[in-house]
Amino acid sequence: MRYVLGLVLLLIVPAICHAQSKEQLEKERKKLIQDIEKTKKYLESTTKTKQTTLKDLKAISVQVDNRKKLISTISGEISASDQKIIDNNQKIDSLSKNLTRLNDQYLQMQRYTYLRQLSNNKWSYLLSSANLNTFLLRWRYMSQFEAFNAKKQTEINKLREEIEKNTVEITKIKEEKGKLLEQEKQQATTLEKEKEAKDKMLKEISSKESTLKKDLEKKKSEREKLNAAIERVINEQLRLAREKASASSSTASGSGKTEKKENKLDDASIKLAAEFSQNKNKLPWPISSGFISSGFGVQPHPTIKGVTIENNGIDITGKGSKDVKCVFNGEVVGVTKVPGYNHMVIVRHGNYYSVYSNLSEVYVKQGSKLSGQQAIGKISTDENGDAELHFELWKDKTKLNPESWLR
Repeated sequence: MRYVLGLVLLLIVPAICHAQSKEQLEKERKKLIQDIEKTKKYLESTTKTKQTTLKDLKAISVQVDNRKKLISTISGEISASDQKIIDNNQKIDSLSKNLTRLNDQYLQMQRYTYLRQLSNNKWSYLLSSANLNTFLLRWRYMSQFEAFNAKKQTEINKLREEIEKNTVEITKIKEEKGKLLEQEKQQATTLEKEKEAKDKMLKEISSKESTLKKDLEKKKSEREKLNAAIERVINEQLRLAREKASASSSTASGSGKTEKKENKLDDASIKLAAEFSQNKNKLPWPISSGFISSGFGVQPHPTIKGVTIENNGIDITGKGSKDVKCVFNGEVVGVTKVPGYNHMVIVRHGNYYSVYSNLSEVYVKQGSKLSGQQAIGKISTDENGDAELHFELWKDKTKLNPESWLR
């Protein structure tokens, strides 16, 4: 029995590993579908405007990239399904071989029992014992034989159930695989249409390259001013923290204590920073709807060849003016206006900072204590009704990728 259970467990463990991988792929597929739907809504709303904008091109580029990722994820799920079918078939083969072995053993025991019953029945065999001791030995032997017989039958039944279970699972996986193949085919067709739309937009916008280059230089200057404004606020916060730590250390020395407080943050800030850190991949989006039109870091310009753009945060694009909400509990440490980015609000979460810019209106002021999801202002819109929030995350003076922190 132990051999059988060990065999079953040995065969089940790899299947569990594949199941986890398949679950991750399924989760990724659902997330990509949600992202594609967000971008799709934006693109559908832009068809009302006759002129193609750079934001439209960014949107279709994001859509094409997400569509490619989705097809790749579906392909991964199909491969995982194929592997699971192979694993299950191997499991069935091993179980079937073991079942055959057990059946042979069981049939031999049944034949022996039948032959014994033909020559003598159980009670005749027992009562023919020469003495009580022989009677008890024969009774124990027959009881053990019957128990062993029943045990083998139980093992056989369990193996049959396991084989049936895996056969049913293979049928289910094949059905899921068929649906995934159909999805992959549909996504590939849609991708081709989106590529055509992207090429058309690219051709239309590329004809305005001189204007784009001027806009690029202007935007670069505005980004530098935004970065300088953020660094000023953070540097001031670090200076205040050092002064506070120094004062605390001096007080401790004056009272005869030799301990020095090396950490620049107070206990409340340390706790808040730890809570913020624990919420990586769980932070809510600062606006209720939209898609990431520009990611974090250095990336190629969507139309001008050989030109790269450095983004210290992410740009979230949507339609219509809407409230911008704080992603976590904190304190407002900066409210200012930056050319090209309208109003900007900086919220401190211990030694983490969240930055919200391109606000047309601000609801908070410096020193305001905020709770997570509290509205801090309203996002500004352009003449086409497009709203783009520039969102950044910092840890002290280190820039973080906000996308990896949002859920």
